[in-house]
Amino acid sequence: MPYTLGPGEHRIHFRELGAASRPTIVLIQGLTLDGRFWFDLPQRLAKDPEHPWHVLVPDNRGVGLSDLPGRPWTMADMADDVAAMLDAVDVRQAVVVGISMGGMIAQQVALRHPERVAGLILMATWPGLPYGKLPPLRSLGDLVGSSVVQRGNMDAVARLILPDSRRDDARELLRGWFGLMRERPPQRQAVLGQLGAIASHSTGHRLGRIQAPTRVITGAEDRLIPPINAERLAARIPGAGLEIVPDVAHAIPLLDRSVVHRNLAALGMWG
Repeated sequence: MPYTLGPGEHRIHFRELGAASRPTIVLIQGLTLDGRFWFDLPQRLAKDPEHPWHVLVPDNRGVGLSDLPGRPWTMADMADDVAAMLDAVDVRQAVVVGISMGGMIAQQVALRHPERVAGLILMATWPGLPYGKLPPLRSLGDLVGSSVVQRGNMDAVARLILPDSRRDDARELLRGWFGLMRERPPQRQAVLGQLGAIASHSTGHRLGRIQAPTRVITGAEDRLIPPINAERLAARIPGAGLEIVPDVAHAIPLLDRSVVHRNLAALGMWG
């Protein structure tokens, strides 16, 4: 299992799929979720019959098989972890895909390491304050009561990440999610560390510096990160395209299995 050392000499675990000679794509997950929560997307990208990719899937610091640092950290630190991973496999540039907190990390990668980013796909994410819009109090309550933090409240998770139209299917849709949570639950210190990084995330005044071709995607029913955040991101990133997916909430790839492939095509990012 490959590891690299991030800033502070802690280990970052990542998975590598597909031939290194192909174009590289990095998939970054959200709050307390390690790379397993992309489910079969890495394999589908690596084995795409027309456009196969070299796929890198990191476990964010504190979760999965990556080390938990002993001090607080920032979103910029996690962006530097991604750059260290690219160095470890000798990749100069990659398309960087991030969802939720992973989208915040991806923004920071594009700002701190612009030469490493060939394209950017930001899903269900925000620029932080003061440019972003906070979720309603009910959604913040669901976040605290959900499996993301307490591991077990199916109703809270469903309200957070599924549209109302799919709530009756929650048990089936989230079976894999809860199975992975039971296998490797996040530590409390990791949850607090990642929440601290989210609290200090603020890129709105710098988004105009992003030069990589960018797509911003939101679910029309997202309660956790209101869709207006995607509109504001797209408006501030030069040339960014915006997609609002109907009848989808926060967990976009769970219900729209083609979303990453479709937006790679929209960027013209085929190998």
